[in-house]
Amino acid sequence: MKSLFPRIHTAIIALPIVMFLCVVASCNSHNNRQTPKPEGWHRIEIPSAEFNSYKLGGIEMEFNSVATVESKNSDRNLWIDVVYPQFHGSRIYLTLNHTNSRDELLATIANRTERMTLNNGGAVTELTELKSDGGWNCLMTVARTSPTTPIQILANDDNHVISGALYFNFGPTTAPDSVAPIVDTIERDLLHTLKHIRTSKP
Repeated sequence: MKSLFPRIHTAIIALPIVMFLCVVASCNSHNNRQTPKPEGWHRIEIPSAEFNSYKLGGIEMEFNSVATVESKNSDRNLWIDVVYPQFHGSRIYLTLNHTNSRDELLATIANRTERMTLNNGGAVTELTELKSDGGWNCLMTVARTSPTTPIQILANDDNHVISGALYFNFGPTTAPDSVAPIVDTIERDLLHTLKHIRTSKP
């Protein structure tokens, strides 16, 4: 009768080997797991700084030639939408208000200024003030970390107020770096618009 010890000895040696192979396989499986990659963005084509002139509600304004400009009257106000199709439909909403008195003008400016502050939501904001070549007082704010309204403008002469904001059609989790080229381009364009805004001659 043969002894059982050789078999038992073999089993005792094989068990640690099997356990070691299982651990190695588990580690390899863990290392091979692919981490989801961040959302990819197509290369953003920046339009050149070429502008078309528009007469809207007695006001002359210039907008980038690649944008579509739509307007709609509402009582004494005019709504103007400036859309950049190549920027995922990013849209600038503008409102032109006609005022009849100094008090109404100042009240409208105060209301729009308060709204701009609320829209920024405490984000770090860059402020640019200028006088257009048509004599308008102009203001632009840029909050680069804002996912929805990174750029806002306010402009007035003695009888009109134009206010507006750029709205993105992106989710709230969109990284600011992803849309920075769009913000920079529309900031450039709106700065041109404000520099050249003027009241049309009768």
